[in-house]
Amino acid sequence: MDLVDTFFNWPVLRDAMPLLLEGLGITVLLGALSIVAGSVSGLAMALLRLYGTAPLRAAARVYIDVFRSIPLLVLLVLVYYALPFVGVRLSSFAAAATALSMVSCA
Repeated sequence: MDLVDTFFNWPVLRDAMPLLLEGLGITVLLGALSIVAGSVSGLAMALLRLYGTAPLRAAARVYIDVFRSIPLLVLLVLVYYALPFVGVRLSSFAAAATALSMVSCA
């Protein structure tokens, strides 16, 4: 086997193309959903930070500082694997959308 047969195997790519296109659709849907949810909740968070009472402003500041400092991959693992220990079970899509929206909100 040479380099071209190993890394540019067109029959394998042709056979995997339906799965790759399905994954592309799910990724685009996940991105659109998390951008919209993060923007709406981020606007609400900004309004709380500017016009809320003192305890709400402090809570918004803590939320923003915490979720901007946690790496996204760590938050994805926490949402998907740690929440079932407290009784919250999410599908992989819902867990990813939740984590991405929480980071986008902050």
